Amino acid sequence: MMNNSNIKQRNRLPIGDRVSVFLKVLTMVGMMGIIPAFLQGQEKPVRGQVRDSESTPLEGVTVQVKGTRTATATNANGNFSINASNGDILVFSLIGYQPRELTLQNQMVVNIQLTAESRSMEEVVVTALGIKKESKKLGYSAETVKRQDLLQNRTVNVMESLEGKVAGLDISPPAAGAGSSTKIRLRGQSAFAGAANSPLIVINGLPMDQGARSSNGWQPAYDLGDNMQQINPDDIESMTVLKGATAAAIYGSRAANGAIIITTKNGQRDQGIGIEYTSNFTVNSVLDFTDFQQEFGQGQGGQRPTDVGSAISTGMLGWGSRMDGEPIVNFDGVMRPYAPNPNRIKEFYRDGTVFTNTVALSGGSDKGNFRASFSNSGAKGITPAPDNRYTKRIFNLGLNHDLTKKLHFSFNANYTKENNENPPQVGAQGPGAPNFLTRMSTSIPLAAFRESAVAENGTERQTSGFQGTLLNPYFAKGREFILNDRDRFLGTATLRYDVMDWLYVQGRYNYDYSVSKLEFNTPTGRGTSTPFNNNGQGPGFNGMYHIEQAKGTEINTDFLVGASKEFGDFSIDLSVGGNIFKRDVGTFIDEVEDFTVRDLYSIQNGINKTINNYTIFRDQTNSLYAFAEFGYKGMLYVNLTGRQDWFSVLNPEANSEFYPSVSGSFIFSELMKEQSWLSYGKLRGSWAQVGSANGIPPFSNHLFYDILPNQLHGRTLGTILGTRSPNALLRPFSVEERELGLELRFFDSRLSFDIAAYEKVTTDQILPVQISNASGYTDTQQNVGSLQNRGMEFMLEVIPVKRDNFRWTSSFNASLNTTKVLSIAPGTDRFVAQRFEGNEFIGALVYEVGLPLNQLSANTYLRNENGEILLNDNGRLLQGPVVNFGSALPKWVGGWTNTFTYKNLSLSMHFDFKAGGKVLSSSALNGLRQGHTKASLIGRREGENGVVFDGVYRNGEKNTIAVNPQDFYTDYRNLQIADPFIFKSDFIKFRNIALTYNLSDYVKNKFGFIKGLTLTASCRNVALLYKDLPDYDPEAFASSGDNRVGYEQATVPTTRNYAFNLNIIF
Repeated sequence: MMNNSNIKQRNRLPIGDRVSVFLKVLTMVGMMGIIPAFLQGQEKPVRGQVRDSESTPLEGVTVQVKGTRTATATNANGNFSINASNGDILVFSLIGYQPRELTLQNQMVVNIQLTAESRSMEEVVVTALGIKKESKKLGYSAETVKRQDLLQNRTVNVMESLEGKVAGLDISPPAAGAGSSTKIRLRGQSAFAGAANSPLIVINGLPMDQGARSSNGWQPAYDLGDNMQQINPDDIESMTVLKGATAAAIYGSRAANGAIIITTKNGQRDQGIGIEYTSNFTVNSVLDFTDFQQEFGQGQGGQRPTDVGSAISTGMLGWGSRMDGEPIVNFDGVMRPYAPNPNRIKEFYRDGTVFTNTVALSGGSDKGNFRASFSNSGAKGITPAPDNRYTKRIFNLGLNHDLTKKLHFSFNANYTKENNENPPQVGAQGPGAPNFLTRMSTSIPLAAFRESAVAENGTERQTSGFQGTLLNPYFAKGREFILNDRDRFLGTATLRYDVMDWLYVQGRYNYDYSVSKLEFNTPTGRGTSTPFNNNGQGPGFNGMYHIEQAKGTEINTDFLVGASKEFGDFSIDLSVGGNIFKRDVGTFIDEVEDFTVRDLYSIQNGINKTINNYTIFRDQTNSLYAFAEFGYKGMLYVNLTGRQDWFSVLNPEANSEFYPSVSGSFIFSELMKEQSWLSYGKLRGSWAQVGSANGIPPFSNHLFYDILPNQLHGRTLGTILGTRSPNALLRPFSVEERELGLELRFFDSRLSFDIAAYEKVTTDQILPVQISNASGYTDTQQNVGSLQNRGMEFMLEVIPVKRDNFRWTSSFNASLNTTKVLSIAPGTDRFVAQRFEGNEFIGALVYEVGLPLNQLSANTYLRNENGEILLNDNGRLLQGPVVNFGSALPKWVGGWTNTFTYKNLSLSMHFDFKAGGKVLSSSALNGLRQGHTKASLIGRREGENGVVFDGVYRNGEKNTIAVNPQDFYTDYRNLQIADPFIFKSDFIKFRNIALTYNLSDYVKNKFGFIKGLTLTASCRNVALLYKDLPDYDPEAFASSGDNRVGYEQATVPTTRNYAFNLNIIF
């Protein structure tokens, strides 16, 4: 048996990798040696606080000594510290507020109030390449995420906090707990392949893919997380969502689906040393949406089991007699009451917990600033068998330093170590707890499965007729494991030289290194009555052990030359740059079956090696780009960009692509200044053409060979890997997008409105196309498909109440997107992307020309010309043709947030919704045919002698024949009819509520050394207000991939999360 100590020992990385990671961290820590230099020259600090007219502390106010480069910014509590001399003039400025100047006259403490501007609605947005621009200059959609949205309702994966909060951003987290990935889509799904649909993530100038690692296979199916969970929300300074192709065009092929720009904190100049501590504790309580029938128990044909054999064969069936509490025999031979057990979900799962602590040290002088933080998260998942645990440690460092008056250096580094033990199986009918708990008869108590999981010979005791499918989770505890380790280092170094006040040169180096290790097993005796290989016919003990390790390095080296100049009423910004992107990935996989020594899971102990694979690939992209901005009188702006990419994965004779864009904005409110009701008005428009090579892996255009895992007569043999023919003519798919937007703000910005409309056409999609088997292959990849995305985004913000001590802000956003298939392959109008195959699967996910993407397709009822359902002469169903039931993709995504602020108390409530998609529920099929759902009660209640289905015979006469319910409902599976199992995937959720109390003024006056204290209590997943899918949360079955979208299977339940957060600043 595999014990915990062995599991933890196996969970460690190889010594070489640990040394490599340690040296990187040591190098990073060594950078902190320059920190003391920042602390020189703090002889006359001036401290203070900046508030607005309602006495609310203002964060991000720039405080600058006029005529110098000495500047700082206020923290979350409005506090600042800056070195200045008597007679100096301090300038206080913040976008949206009137600037103020104050001459120092021996003051050491300065408290100042800023007044909101009624007309200037300009805000600074972090755009591509980390360049900050005033929002009025942008001709495309870009939305800055509010930091409180990330901090008030914390999640282990920071992207989950944004559900329904950004127009056009669709967030779908699977119900897999801490360490899981999040599906991110901007403006819908614009490509067939799932990997090519996520936006680019840019952290401190370092571009990277989302990197979701969620299994789409049948079994096992585990969610192994993504790159976003390696970001600590406490370290985030700003997050900007660049929605359209124009917004992210300068990033080229990697940003065909937009980009999310994240900047982490670097501390503040002239701040002195500061310490910030944040602690968050979350309890995750399981939500059970199942509402199964509790009238009839285990059995079939209306009869309860009478012996152990019948108890085993009917363990998954609820077609027995009406439960009366009398003792009956169970699968283990023990007599137990024949009574319902309706709380099995909550009885099996436990409350999960997440405890996160972050400590940050920051400081600065007039020459620079720094911030270093360490975060530790420990999570206990809701799944006890096998025991799910997740830990994460993050070290983050950011610093800026003026080497000279013109030469500036910045450095950011992030090191993350993750350990995920036994993540729950998601969305699969394989050997997982969700499948078992929802398909075993309600009359069998959970204690029976727990107490009798192991047979006398040490194998899993058989509980049902589906011995290899419905597997007891209690047998897995202590025997079955899945261990996932990951170490990652991100580093960015930037050097900028200001040649003149209008001209600069910048160089940047980004380094991304990761190493991951995955191990899992099938223990001996799992799903079988014998521990021996091949039912005792072969040597050794049955079982499986799998291990894989991946190392990856991504290096980005870029340069940028920028110039900005004004000529009277005209302004011009010009930039020219280039980038070299190198990627090096190596993966090895070993898998063995059957073991010489029982319960020893290692490659050496395996008898049959089923996988022995080592893969290494390298690719490189060279790029040159330029962008220009032309302005007139601060109200008219035109932006042009162009980027040329050269790809190593393409044929050298045709490996280059060019991506242009143009955008413009017109601030027409500048011509209507006499209209007091209009605070701000802007019209924007853009066009861009970008592409993506993400669907083209290295070596896909050339033939290459692999080594067979097992030798033949002592010889190692080579083979051509796979059945797909290489294609030397592959090229990146292309995305052309147009956008038009309008921004309006009225009545001193008490009413704000933003609407955008866009059309995006994606051509040269890469799809597998079947070829003749005579070629030695079955298919090849070709540029054949095209899609069209059309949509609108709407944002509305209202301040209904704005008084001295009370403020109510209400914001609503919604987006409409439809993705239509324009073409597939020549001569092909329909393509099956994924068949939902297996023992109980029905239907498929298909692409069909002229219809919205991702159609759920399956057999329907056979109907006559009047639309009536036809039955055979025995009153039973007949199989109809295969039809499309609708797209699995939602059309509408949005949210509504209300925030009430009274003095230092803030209450925030958020609702979000999705609508317009369909879901095919395999659980509903299994629940009906096996007698578990309430729908299965029709035909066996008092006074009913069977199912008299509402249909007609072929002669047109109405059906009057009653059919045995078990036989009738089993026909749905046998005939693969899907109609009763198609539901809307719509939902409306009361997503979260948060109460925040800012005690900064009190503790500062009381203790002095404490600069800020904030307490927050919150609840996430407060209530599910509307859904159409019975028994399950329509979000729970989500996957980060696109191949199984809209297909529901047994899944881990969602949770309601109660959290308490403490933030204290010294």
